[in-house]
Order: sequence, then structure tokens, then C-alpha cells
Amino acid sequence: MFIDAEGTQGRVIMARLLPGSDLVKSIEEICRKRDIDNGIITTCVGSLKEAAFIYALPFEGNYFNMVYSEPVLKTGIFEFLNGQGIVAKSEDDKFQIHLHGTISDSDMKVYGCHILEEGNIILATMEVVITEIKDMKLAREYDEKSGFSFFQPKEL
Repeated sequence: MFIDAEGTQGRVIMARLLPGSDLVKSIEEICRKRDIDNGIITTCVGSLKEAAFIYALPFEGNYFNMVYSEPVLKTGIFEFLNGQGIVAKSEDDKFQIHLHGTISDSDMKVYGCHILEEGNIILATMEVVITEIKDMKLAREYDEKSGFSFFQPKEL
């Protein structure tokens, strides 16, 4: 079972985020500047000096038997090993960015996580590639059965 839609690949945008930039806010600024309403974050690699994320935990009693952790906020030196995600602009002109990443700290401990909207501050650089998706609309919709909101692809 699945929900799908077919679109076309548009422009490919490559950007370098500079030291001190906030990762997700910068991706939003790029999409706004380049007028990208729907896209895929295909590549995201670099370093962070602050990391903010959540991760899934087991929890008995809801639809998926899971909940998300409280926000984890870390300061230090982190390699952002990879990141992928979805970008969509809602009807009220707000960006919805769903970004997952793999981060390692200076002790080589690795975290796989959902990147939060604020608090992921670039240390030296972050290289990001965003691929525009055309002829399709992505929007988060609330799923009553599960209590979560999910991206729903729709053909235009």
C-alpha cells in the first residue's frame, strides 16, 4: 500500500552554508530565494558546532508503538556525515522541511536523527544540494489514525 504521484525534476541548486549559519533556516532561505516550492535535499555534508535533533523511541500504546525523544541539544565538534530530506511550501507560504541526518561527535559516537528546525549551527562548512520537483504538490496532512502528520504527494 502506498500513496504516490509523478512529477519532473527541475533545477539542481548547490550551496555552501557558511560558518555560524543555521542549517534548516539556511535551506529555507535558499528555497525562498530560488523560488523552490517542492524539492528533495539530496546531499548535505559538512560540520556543526551545535546539533539539535530528536530520535524515535519505543512506546507501547499508540498506533506505531513509538514516540519521539525530547530534543537533544549538543555543543562541540560534529561531522555531519550525510543528510537527506523533503522540502515543501505550505498554502500559507511556510516551508516544511523534513531532514534526517547522521552526525558523529569527536568521540566517534554516531547519531542517526531527525534534524530540528533550529539549533544546528555550521562549524566550517555545509555543502547542500537541493533538487527541485515540479508538476507535483507536497504537503503535510494530519493522519487521524496515527496522530502524526505525513507528506502526501499529489499530482498537479
